[in-house]
Amino acid sequence: MSSSPDPPRPPITSVIKPRTSMRKVPAGVAVVMFCAWAVHPGLLAYTFAAGEKGTATVGECVESRRGPATCHGTWRTGSGETGEGEIYNLDSREDEGRTLPVRVGPLGPHGHGWERAWVSPGIGGIVLVLLGLGYTLIYRGVFRRGRKLADELLAAPGALIVSDGGSRLADGSPHTIARALPEAPPGHRRLDLPGRAARHGELGLPKDGRTFFVSVAGTGERPLMLLEHRSEKRLEPETVLHDPSGVPRLLIRRTDGTRFRILDAGGTELGTAAPAGDGGVLSMEVRDADGKVVAEAAGRGLTKWVLRVEPDAPPPLRDAALALAFIQLRGAY
Repeated sequence: MSSSPDPPRPPITSVIKPRTSMRKVPAGVAVVMFCAWAVHPGLLAYTFAAGEKGTATVGECVESRRGPATCHGTWRTGSGETGEGEIYNLDSREDEGRTLPVRVGPLGPHGHGWERAWVSPGIGGIVLVLLGLGYTLIYRGVFRRGRKLADELLAAPGALIVSDGGSRLADGSPHTIARALPEAPPGHRRLDLPGRAARHGELGLPKDGRTFFVSVAGTGERPLMLLEHRSEKRLEPETVLHDPSGVPRLLIRRTDGTRFRILDAGGTELGTAAPAGDGGVLSMEVRDADGKVVAEAAGRGLTKWVLRVEPDAPPPLRDAALALAFIQLRGAY
């Protein structure tokens, strides 16, 4: 019998609408970044267009290895006000010791004009555009395909929304609760099977790797399963699924970064998991040993996955599908 509670099968009448206000977050971030970038060019434009005219005498310019040279001196505006301190937008090799016209604005006195001042905000603008293009490409190529599949799954009967804290039904009612444990609980039995694949690249893991435990309980705090996540420097990670008493039932073993094998405690392969054909890396299909799809999942961003298990899925693969959804949420797995 499956340790994960079966979600109800009737059509859902209250479904969370896809693409909610989370879509507005990237747009809001883009607006904030643009406004932050535009402040400096805006103040420069005001200074050169409407800043008070004056005359400055450059006393000394100091070169810096970490940035542009800084020049200091004194200045007097047309209204008779005087000042002393840093003078901006100068050529340290040519302007030191000279007296030259300046404009005094909110950012202080600036020499020359836009012919020298455009470089810094121009580079910042180029970086901002490149970041925007990069985000657009990543969103369209990775997140949007996964989100589209997630929205389709969410509208289907029996869908679950899975996050680090557990899972819930599409109408918001609780399904499971996941809690991290500080150590292996009493009764835990370790399972080691041969054939673990080598990891390509390291994620800054400790020398001896990392093992952490997550308990999964159903409604009413009924224990359902224990997940033992194991990561090592030179081997692909794996997760052991234990029953509530600590006896190992399944081993979910990653093989190449996005693909998994699902084994029973004796090492027999029960199924596999891999990205869906059109869903990109933020998607997953769980197949049984005959290649039949028994569960599908897709990411709605980086903090939630939508999971739908076929009604006739074998109980072990039903449990494995839920465990795999939790695994997909672990960035340092």
